[in-house]
Order: sequence, then C-alpha cells, then structure tokens
Amino acid sequence: MAAPESRSLELELPAVPQSVPRARRAVVGVLDGLDVDLWPVGVVVSEAVTNVVLHAYRDGEPGRVRVKVSMEAELLTLVVADDGIGMSPNPDSPGLGVGLVLIERLVEHMEIHSAGGTRLVVRLQLLAEAA
Repeated sequence: MAAPESRSLELELPAVPQSVPRARRAVVGVLDGLDVDLWPVGVVVSEAVTNVVLHAYRDGEPGRVRVKVSMEAELLTLVVADDGIGMSPNPDSPGLGVGLVLIERLVEHMEIHSAGGTRLVVRLQLLAEAA
C-alpha cells in the first residue's frame, strides 16, 4: 500500500445521534484514495461516538464529542473524547453493552481513560482490501 507520510483530522461535534454518521464519514474520508479496508474503521468510529451520545451526558443537555485521527504509515490512531460523567454503570442504558467489546476485537490496541470525561484511544493496522 502506498500511503502518504501522514494524514490527520480533528473534529468536534455535538453529542447527538446525527453526529455518528458525520464522524464516521469524516474519518473514512481521511483514508480516501487508499487501498484499505474501511469497514473496521467505520465500525470503530460509529461505536465509539455512539457510546458518547448514549452514555457521556446524562443530564439531558448534549455535550460535545471530539474525534482526532492521525495516520503514520499503515497505523491509524483514533481518539474519541468527551467531557461527560466518565465511565460508570447505567442501568437505564438503551445499549446492549457490546460496543467496547466489538471495538476491542477490531483494533490492535485500546486504552480507556475515564477522569473528567472519557477518552478512548485505539490503534488500527490498516490492511489492504481483499480483491
């Protein structure tokens, strides 16, 4: 794969459902023109931003979600962060609780920092699409 030296993106969006596809399109757009499998990238972005929308802000006021992408060679680093309540159980959650498990299965590395909000850092090795 002939990847440029680096590509990057920083995006801040409201933590509302409409931001999920917007973030996914923006991140996938960073990879435009590369012969890589975009499916895992799209799933990881969608799951991570959805988690912010559903869990980060429980007071009724939507907060913000920040998405940062950097790519060096064939390694994509994605950071999804919020200033919400941090990670804590929510018995009223509409989700099934599989988002982080799915993300972890699709990436090479995952870190979660939960102090003053939540910050998810993942690294994906970009693979060429199968013909």
